[in-house]
Amino acid sequence: MGRNLYRYRSFKDDWKEEAFGGIVEPSSPLYFNDPYDCGFCFQEDILNEILEKEDYIKVLEKYIPLKREEYDLIFSSNDIENAMQIVLQNRGKKLPDSLFKSLRNDVIECMDELKDAVRVVCLSETYDSMLMWSHYARNHTGYCIEYEFNKDDMYYSSLHQVRYTKDRFNISKKDILEGRKDIIDKTVCSKADVWSYEKEWRIVTENYIKTRPSKVDPKTRCVLYLKDNIKAFYLGAKINEKEKSEIIEFAKKNNRIVYQMILSANTYELRAERIDNVIAVKE
Repeated sequence: MGRNLYRYRSFKDDWKEEAFGGIVEPSSPLYFNDPYDCGFCFQEDILNEILEKEDYIKVLEKYIPLKREEYDLIFSSNDIENAMQIVLQNRGKKLPDSLFKSLRNDVIECMDELKDAVRVVCLSETYDSMLMWSHYARNHTGYCIEYEFNKDDMYYSSLHQVRYTKDRFNISKKDILEGRKDIIDKTVCSKADVWSYEKEWRIVTENYIKTRPSKVDPKTRCVLYLKDNIKAFYLGAKINEKEKSEIIEFAKKNNRIVYQMILSANTYELRAERIDNVIAVKE
């Protein structure tokens, strides 16, 4: 047994590359519509684990030039914040709130770098979501691809079901020290429960340009090849005739099924009606 998943799409200039060629380019979470998506959330006790002592010293030196003995005191201390307090108190100064604001801004930038080290292909369990057609298929004028992933498929092991929760997965110092291997999965595949209608699954991979810069040509596009996984197309209820005809023609030549999404006359539901004259497929 495998798993059938769906991807809602709009007709962008290069849409045929994905629809007909099966070439899918994973996206950076930096550009997702959910600002929390793939965001690493750390507990307060982990700040010292994220930031190096040099980071603290660099920010502190924006406020006062450090003497050598002050630098050594801070650098050798196990409680860097207390050491900074001592240095400032000896100068008749207080630890400014803006200093930690600056440090936290550095952490936010670090989080964005972590986000951008991940690449994601978003899929869904359902093809008939009214909201998904509206949001991701340009108000029902687009299309949806059905992908079939068998257990022996190379991408099957990279599929992850998204968990919908009220609270964010909060990484602790203990998680880091113990080297928990599920931190990436729990971060990248957890979303707020308001998104649960998406019934999302993800193919999660890495940004090879960023994580393996010495092995990848910067001009290289790191893509997934899913042409063999395409089983069917679902056409939006308000699709243009031109794109509809092109998909049907491709399906005839490549042994694929095509469905037309129909707006119900009596309810707020969508139903898929198979276009039987496209092909005769053994099911």
